[in-house]
Amino acid sequence: MQFRSINFIVAGAMAFSFVFAHADGLLSKAPVVHVAVVGVESQAHLAQSLSAMGYSDIALTTVAADPTHPHPELNPEFTADPQDTPVRSGWNGVAVKDGKIVQVYADLRS
Repeated sequence: MQFRSINFIVAGAMAFSFVFAHADGLLSKAPVVHVAVVGVESQAHLAQSLSAMGYSDIALTTVAADPTHPHPELNPEFTADPQDTPVRSGWNGVAVKDGKIVQVYADLRS
């Protein structure tokens, strides 16, 4: 009986790890643009750079997405002052290119 319980636990752990090992592939299907940012830059400058690269409908936000604010780029309170908001490393918002919404990530470099 104890042998069967161990097999069940091992099989369950393997199934659980398989799901999570492949979850990142499922979650990363959204198009992403990485923009190299050198020094301290405002989100207004990042938006200008994206626009020059052919992106439109750029919505950058002061807060990162989280369970409390899954789409902060839709809240005018979080997008009101791009000239006063520094670009942060990682996700900064969304933009549109070729009719597709892309996630905007900044790669900060010194």
